[in-house]
Formats: sequence, C-alpha cells, structure tokens
Amino acid sequence: MATTPRPFVPLLPAARRALLAGAAVVLAAAAVAPPASAADPRTVDVPGQPLGVAAGPDGTLYVSDYGYDGSVLVYKPGETTPSGRITPGHFPTSVAVTPDGTLYVAQSDGAQSGVGMVAPGADEVSLVMKAPSGTHWLTVGPDGSLYVVNPDENSVSVVKQGEAWVTRTVQAGQYPVRLAVGRDGTAYAANELAGTVTVIPAGAAWPSHTVDVGVQGHPHGIAVAPDGTVYVANIKTNDVAVIEPGGTAVARRIPVGEAPQEVLAAADGTVYVTNSLGDSVSVIRAGVAAETIPVGDDPGRLAQRADGSVVVVNRHARSLTVLDAGPVASAAPPAPGGEEAAAAPDAGGSGDAVAQASFDVALPAVAAGAGGMMLAGAAVLVVVLRRRRKAGPDQA
Repeated sequence: MATTPRPFVPLLPAARRALLAGAAVVLAAAAVAPPASAADPRTVDVPGQPLGVAAGPDGTLYVSDYGYDGSVLVYKPGETTPSGRITPGHFPTSVAVTPDGTLYVAQSDGAQSGVGMVAPGADEVSLVMKAPSGTHWLTVGPDGSLYVVNPDENSVSVVKQGEAWVTRTVQAGQYPVRLAVGRDGTAYAANELAGTVTVIPAGAAWPSHTVDVGVQGHPHGIAVAPDGTVYVANIKTNDVAVIEPGGTAVARRIPVGEAPQEVLAAADGTVYVTNSLGDSVSVIRAGVAAETIPVGDDPGRLAQRADGSVVVVNRHARSLTVLDAGPVASAAPPAPGGEEAAAAPDAGGSGDAVAQASFDVALPAVAAGAGGMMLAGAAVLVVVLRRRRKAGPDQA
C-alpha cells in the first residue's frame, strides 16, 4: 500500500554520542549452578541472520532477519520453518507485538531508518515513522504505547496506541540501551554508560528517580517480573542486579553466566538471562540462585509464546532455541516478545501514513586497543568480545 509523507517536528535535538574510551574489557568469572534439569531444548535453524524476536498473542513468532535485504520471518505455532516473510526495509533490528497482533519493526538504514507498523494479519508495512540514522530498540507497554529507546539522545520516546507520532519524550540517563515496562505502566530504562536505571511512572513526562546499579557492570538487558521486581543484566560483572518493587537501590545480585546481555521475565515469574559469551541461558526461579541451560552460539534476544515456551535467538549460530515451560496463566499474559520484555501485554494500532519522528540512535563504532578494547557506545561490548574469537556481523 502506498504511503505519503507527513511532517513531524522532532521533540529533542540529537545529543553527542557518549564515549567510553580506553575501557579494559575484563569479564569476571561467575559462579553458577549446574545445568538445569529441564527438558532438552529444541533447536530451529533460521534462514538468515536472526537478531530480534517477538511473540504475538496467538503464539505467532516474529524474527528479524538482519541485513540489507532483511525481513521479518513469521513462524506460526508448531512451525519449524517460516511460513511468511514481511519486508519492512533494510536492516531490521528490533521487533515488538501488541495483544491485538500489531507488529512494530525498527530498521537501521542510514537516512532511511525508521519504525514500521504492520496491522494484525497483514503481510506488509502500512505505516512508517521516519527516523534519523541509528538503531532503535522497541518495547510495548500494557496500555499499547510503543517505547523507543534513544541512546544518543539519552531519552525514551513514547508513541501512544494508534498514533503515528511521538507524543512525549522522557529524559533518561547516559546511553539508555534497553527498557522494560511493568504491569502498572512504570517504565525502567537501563542506562549502560551511566550504570543506572531510570524509573518513569506511567504517563509521566519526567522520571521519578534513578537507581544506581553500578557503572562498572555496564547494565544492558532489563525486565520486570509480574510482582514488580526489576532484573538488570550486567555484562561486565556477570551478574543480575535485583531491584525490589518500589525500591531505590539494588537489593541483591545473582551470579549468572559469562557476559549476560538480555533478560526476560516470564509470566510465572521465572527470569531468563542470555549469556552471550557463555552460549547459555541462566534461569532464575524464586528470585535467588540461577540454573544454567546450554543453548546456541551467541544467544541474545528472548520472547515467550502463549504456550509458555521461551524462544532464544542464537545470533552467530543462526538458530532459535526453544525452552519448554508451563502454559501462560490467563491472569499473567506473556511478555510482548522480548524487545524488551514487559510484564504485561501490549496493544497498538495501524494506519496508512508516514510520520517523521526523532529517534536519533546511532550505531556505536568500536576499535581495538593494546591490552583492552576501545569502546564508543557500550551497547556493542559483548559482540566485540565475541568477534575477537570468530568472525561475524556486529549486532548490539
């Protein structure tokens, strides 16, 4: 369907990219429990370069195939090969789905970057929110609002359900990389270079407070459990910081695997953490010790389907790992596909227009240094570490 431009006034000017220079890459050894005694994980090969993943309310799985001619692969429940393919534009990265089946897709392609919307049941993009160059990571809140994390602007942009423009932009900390939304609508942004979590009350234009989780850990993935507990993965310290509901400080830390990157809080409260250099997933039950499940090479994003199963994207292996879990209770619907996983369902809308929005998020550049690695934009830290031992495309 043809689209026509509609002008949009940016809410915030682009900020200078935060630079972390001369940071030595040191991964502390983490003590983790033996492999979990769960059913053997299943592996599904992906015909492309998987990066983002999201699950729809009917169990349909959407996997972004990152590349110039990339697409979004569509897996119906029970399928091991995609039965559909959506082409939103070049280099699709993050994906998120609402409870009514609306799909959001972020694409990173220089001046053509943007966030596309696919109506429920459709196989093409019907609306594009135009964005400047950069990578954009998406989360959908319980009221259907779309949250777009803007690392370079140190902010979070919010698009209300059914709208085609940014309705508010909230200031976060230095270099926010991931965001999760709780059942009450409170949003939590992980600020990787600041080592903090920005807490944004539902509908607020300003944060209420900031929680210090430690700049040395480089907080990255974040999730909110159904009870309101917040879990933050710290890439460099190999642990997960736990913030109790309503808390203003880290209550405890749970050791996990090597270079934990992404977090998903399942509907039953179980927390899953992908250890990108450990090729494993740490499973945290009852908020304490972590078990370990081996998965594919370079695990990243996660999503939970309606049947309770958790899907892990193995980027370098170009595969998905499916972890069996109990069915999702009706009182606690699955998170919206792991971009970032919220503790409540999402909703959204669709339209036939092109809007221009200010989601200025540039891809960080990385350079090697003697005895350590020079890092501009720590969102790619783990990927850089992995590329020291094998070749492959950079993915944040």
